[in-house]
Amino acid sequence: MTGRRVAVVGAGMTRFVRRAQETGKELAFQASRAALDAAEMKLDQVDAVCLTSAPDAFDGVHRKGDYLADGAGGWNKPFIRTYVGGGSGVFTAIQGWYTVASGQADVVLCVAEEKMSSCQPHPQGAFLTIFDNILERPLGPNLLWIFALEMNRYMQRYGLEKRDIAAVAVKNKRNAADHPAALLGQADISVDDVLASDVLAWPVQRLDVSPISDGAVAIIIASEEAARRLTAAPVWIDGVGWNLDSTYWTNRDLSYPEYVEKAARMAYGMAGITEPRKQIHVAEPYDPFDYKELHHLEGLLLFDKGKAPEAAAAGVTARDGDLPCCPSGGLLGVGNPIAAAGLMKIAELFWQLRGEAGARQVPGTPERGVAQAWGDLMQVGTVVVMGAGGAGGLRGSGLAARPHPSPLRPDPSGQSAAPPTSMLGPTSLSDAQFRSVAGAVDTPLDVLYAWDPGDAIGAFLDGLRDGRILATTCASCGRTLVPPRAFCERCFRSTDAWMELAATGTVETFSICHVTWDMRPLDEPELPAVIRIDGSSDGGFLHKLDEVAPDDVRIGMAVEAVWRPLDDRTGSILDIAYFRPRDPAPDRELVAAAAAEMTP
Repeated sequence: MTGRRVAVVGAGMTRFVRRAQETGKELAFQASRAALDAAEMKLDQVDAVCLTSAPDAFDGVHRKGDYLADGAGGWNKPFIRTYVGGGSGVFTAIQGWYTVASGQADVVLCVAEEKMSSCQPHPQGAFLTIFDNILERPLGPNLLWIFALEMNRYMQRYGLEKRDIAAVAVKNKRNAADHPAALLGQADISVDDVLASDVLAWPVQRLDVSPISDGAVAIIIASEEAARRLTAAPVWIDGVGWNLDSTYWTNRDLSYPEYVEKAARMAYGMAGITEPRKQIHVAEPYDPFDYKELHHLEGLLLFDKGKAPEAAAAGVTARDGDLPCCPSGGLLGVGNPIAAAGLMKIAELFWQLRGEAGARQVPGTPERGVAQAWGDLMQVGTVVVMGAGGAGGLRGSGLAARPHPSPLRPDPSGQSAAPPTSMLGPTSLSDAQFRSVAGAVDTPLDVLYAWDPGDAIGAFLDGLRDGRILATTCASCGRTLVPPRAFCERCFRSTDAWMELAATGTVETFSICHVTWDMRPLDEPELPAVIRIDGSSDGGFLHKLDEVAPDDVRIGMAVEAVWRPLDDRTGSILDIAYFRPRDPAPDRELVAAAAAEMTP
């Protein structure tokens, strides 16, 4: 590790509750005040503040970080907001780490806040603009599509059943039944309950997903000198890592999160971890969907590819298992205020490694933990390794923790304390109440955008208008790129040539979507798919399937483009009306004709 040694010395958390009536500023204040109280500190002992919060669209406030600064303790202090989607909560801890490790500050307050219920009709609307504006947005995608496409690919790659994955939701919701801040804890939930829940976008069902909620988390990070002055039980940040994959998400291997592995290797290298499975004692992977916990555990190198479900079924990841994963209940059990959910992972490791997690405490004396978060178009990996003892992080050498008052720490009897209502009391509102509450504002924005598609995509769209699939090639890595690029993002050089490919391909993955982005049922399901064009490299591009029954769609199915009539084409991704199963008859005729020509 370079720079100064850094520790977490305090943490605080609000309840995660949908439609909490507190403002974002107030939620940030509650968590920050709880963290300061837990560490027996005053705000004037803090040198700088690092804050994160997810898209400004949730609150309808541009530059939301500046807006929230007062509640986060940022008055008259150096202040920075970071944002990398769902990875933001863990990345804010990383931001705090290098602010201290670099010597710019001795004590930093890190705050993550999310107010997802401020917008109607559904916060998913804030994410409709994250998709490629030229090639994807015209198709009407939503987050459920891409999660379902990834989940289906993961299941197919390793031969998994829904029951294998649903067990994660059950474990986490049961774990969260012991969490005083949880929205979704349920001690009696079963796998059959998950499998009986509504199908949103197959294979994603309602109980596979963590729904929207509001909340905030804060931690206090300090240099070694300051930490030893402030507490007898610092929890050290031994390693940090982050990584960003390409925005061409359809060109990636959706069955494995390489960006998480690279972030983990960076953090493990800094922490001196050479055998993660042996040296990590508790894990808090990011779990907004149940399959993502398994996906991320493999990316964190804690299990081999495709083996996390098997370990989970054997009880390895249970709270009392050999490698407890999300003993807090995670996002699936506690809730998912996006940025706050990531920082919750850091706070939970802090409490676990100090032996202060109450009913959530894992057995034994865990000394090393890893927290991870993920976000944006399945491309962000953020990882933090934390340790309770010395650099070795060995089991059995636990430190005695000095108790501090905290809404989420146990009382001296060892029982989990209920959050004080004066600090954490939320008010839930129904949809009808939300629409009529004081402060509700309808803001129609009559905004139009016109985007330049650029040279490569512009030529691709011109080709679509002519009924042609065009690709670029990179001589350095040997890839044939669809969609085409003007440059290779891997080799970071200009692409070399253009070529035309047939308008045929295979289904890399697919979903059967039964709801709109705002969760209204569809009359007929949509069939989004990633189509790999024959002759191209690395996945394909997003489109829809038709002329096929949903139950007949298969990964690996051969398909062909169905073009709109020539007069209806506009140079858009929609010039391909859809893809349909490829009729094998023409192929058989061509083979027969070729064979006849070769016959003497």
